[in-house]
Amino acid sequence: MYKFFIRPVFFLFDAESIHNFVLFLISKFNFLLPIFSAIYNPKIKNNVSIAGLKFNHKLGLAAGFDKNGVAIRFWDAIGFSHIEVGTVTPLPQPGNPKPRIFRLQGDYALINRLGFNNKGAIEVRSNILKAKPLLKNGLIIGVNIGKNKDTPIDKASDDYVKCFSMLNDVADYFTVNISSPNTKSLRDLQNKSYLSQLLSEIQNKNRELNKILKPVFLKIAPDLETEELSAIYEIVNLYKLSGVIATNTTVSRENLKIDPIQEGGLSGKPLKHHSDKILNELNDLNLKYQNKELNLIGVGGVFSKNDFNDKCKLGAGLVQIYTGFIYEGPSIIKKILIY
Repeated sequence: MYKFFIRPVFFLFDAESIHNFVLFLISKFNFLLPIFSAIYNPKIKNNVSIAGLKFNHKLGLAAGFDKNGVAIRFWDAIGFSHIEVGTVTPLPQPGNPKPRIFRLQGDYALINRLGFNNKGAIEVRSNILKAKPLLKNGLIIGVNIGKNKDTPIDKASDDYVKCFSMLNDVADYFTVNISSPNTKSLRDLQNKSYLSQLLSEIQNKNRELNKILKPVFLKIAPDLETEELSAIYEIVNLYKLSGVIATNTTVSRENLKIDPIQEGGLSGKPLKHHSDKILNELNDLNLKYQNKELNLIGVGGVFSKNDFNDKCKLGAGLVQIYTGFIYEGPSIIKKILIY
């Protein structure tokens, strides 16, 4: 029903406006949650253990869809094993000028240049606190953190540590986002010197706040060269992160049916090749060094069970979706996990 009746109506409207409208609806009509659960929840409990956390299964919702954590109960009801809220910055910020989300329907893709628009760490923390006691299905909540736009790159670690501290008691795990193409100079943090300082300070704060370290993942870009990826892999292991999320959106415009003029990060089916390549290289490094401690999470271009299985075969312990959910609707969860 979604693909034939609901999606065509949604796609008549501006992409960001309809996205926000739908989030508003599903966050307010909580009395409908049992109905959504009955229709969409696959009710699978495979008890996947990653970084000391137990997930019902491998499929989750990627960061960026519910930036402020307003619809956490809905994601729990329809059967995701986990979600990432965010990207969250210490202070609220509006993000980049609109319009900033563009559909490429012929390519089953999106381009976004949102720029970490969010309500800030205090409000996101409040939203998670309100939702957690009401969850029914064991949803794991990750928090994806970043820096405010006006924070200089050499002070970026201050923002990440602030977010970590402010959200430590409500996050089941953290993801350090250094790979969005929509915040100026952010991807510079993937360079060895910046990344080493950033992860060192986050893990120092982690040890200060937690007797048992909170799981921390690093989300990387799909546009990295092999040498850059190897350097990141070395640093991630040095600071004993729980894993790597591969990947964020791409700045590449290869193999699109229509050459878009919009700048920003490309997601959807055209991203899959790029994200699978990075995931495969990370898995090869794990195999080379017999590293069983570094967990991999696959993101990018997952629209079907075959796409999901590809990520798993390439070493992903968890898989996340975003654009596939927009094009396929909530029935995608059952299609991937059951059919």
